[in-house]
Amino acid sequence: MDILTERWIVVRPLAGGSPQRINMQELLCGPQQWHLALSRDDMELATTQLLIALAQVLWMPENRADYLAREKQPLSIAEFNAAVARYQHTFQLDHPEFPFMQHASVTAKEVTGMDKLLPGVTGSTNCAFINEPGQGDALCSGCTAIALFNQASNAPGFGGGFKSGLRSSAPITTLIAGDDLRSTIWLNVLTADRLTELLPNWRDLQAQKPVWQQPIVANEKIHVSKTGLLRGLFWQPAHIKLCPPVGAGICCSCGLPSSERYSGFWKEKFNFNVEGTWPHPHSPRLQLEKKGQIEEKFLAFTLPVPTWTLLPKIITAYTTGKGKEHYFPAPVIQQYQKFKPRAPLNLIVGGYRNNQATILERRYESFSFQRDWDADPELLREIVSYALEYRQALYFAMRNFSSGAEKEKVKGAGVELQQRAVERYFHHSRHFMLSLLSRLNNEQGAEMLDELQAFLQDCCRRIFNEMTEPFSHHPKLVMAIIYARLNLNKALAKLKPQEGKEDVTR
Repeated sequence: MDILTERWIVVRPLAGGSPQRINMQELLCGPQQWHLALSRDDMELATTQLLIALAQVLWMPENRADYLAREKQPLSIAEFNAAVARYQHTFQLDHPEFPFMQHASVTAKEVTGMDKLLPGVTGSTNCAFINEPGQGDALCSGCTAIALFNQASNAPGFGGGFKSGLRSSAPITTLIAGDDLRSTIWLNVLTADRLTELLPNWRDLQAQKPVWQQPIVANEKIHVSKTGLLRGLFWQPAHIKLCPPVGAGICCSCGLPSSERYSGFWKEKFNFNVEGTWPHPHSPRLQLEKKGQIEEKFLAFTLPVPTWTLLPKIITAYTTGKGKEHYFPAPVIQQYQKFKPRAPLNLIVGGYRNNQATILERRYESFSFQRDWDADPELLREIVSYALEYRQALYFAMRNFSSGAEKEKVKGAGVELQQRAVERYFHHSRHFMLSLLSRLNNEQGAEMLDELQAFLQDCCRRIFNEMTEPFSHHPKLVMAIIYARLNLNKALAKLKPQEGKEDVTR
């Protein structure tokens, strides 16, 4: 199966209809509008990334004019065929010598099930409760190619002795959503001009082959400056080889019939070292200054907090931590800001939260921002900062209720409720925060902060009352409730935005 020419992309017509498979020519050159129709959100995100990476390598626009034209007009068949001819058999899943995203000489004897290519399906304590059984039994060729790409690009390694991708073990991916799948792809393809700023020597490395054609040497030290566009976007850190297909049947991932399916693969441990950070175009980055040295890494979901709390770090460039922390949006977001100023932004954010090789959580969310969303990035940071400070006020009030105060002779309840209170806070505030952020407008900054303050003050008090009410009839705990409520009110009073706070709304 060659992903450049055969039908493997599972889509539905935008106007409605049943899922079907189409090929890249139908997607990029045809007039029909499509959207993806896979059962797992992470597989849809990986499919989108895979298509973007292919378009980036094969049909890169030269400049802003080409970028805007590609979003609106289908690619010509002549241009499509010319690029495909240059990469004939490069992206063939079952190539006898150089199979896509695999290492042909893997010698492992033990077969690993395909579920291990679907992060989070097995291997975690809650996987049996959130995944339907049999998801990884047998995958069609298309879903297998997507799973290989996703495991290599977005997921942690298989465990000890296995490396993760160039963006570390579980990076955040941020993309721009268009009106349909084709426009989404082109909105996330860097132009040659912008790519040169990101990867200055990419033209010199155009002849470089992908990992499956030019394998990494064991114990090799690789500097990212010597890694070209094709090799970097399709980096495969693991030694994997698919077992022969098992025959026709229903794909357990997309649910469509397939003439051949894969039920397992071989893998073996393999070691090498990468020096530096390859400038991947789909992820926000953080630069840290430590002892005069610059350390760079991609952002990841490290805490059990909503994605909206990370938006300032994802879509705005700023410096914090006494000038030691520098945040940068993904290059595709920066390009969109430059090429389409004042345009609304429909943002896709996805990734995994992990503990080493174990997937704790998978995320796939979309955020909508109206025109001029980036006119005053300070307003976005102020809104999110206030929301997190209210969260802290509620947390400490509940902790006061639990522990009491020895100096004031207040006996605590001895029940740890603070984390549950925070979970309720994020749950109750989610819809409000998403609505507020979607209306981001620097001209109404003062009004938005007042609206935020009123809602979150009420939210914190309601949650506090709900969680302490069951204890209110216990005579010995009345003082604990009064003490904790007093401290909550003091904290909330300090957080109330002051009138005329010009530096917030500008």
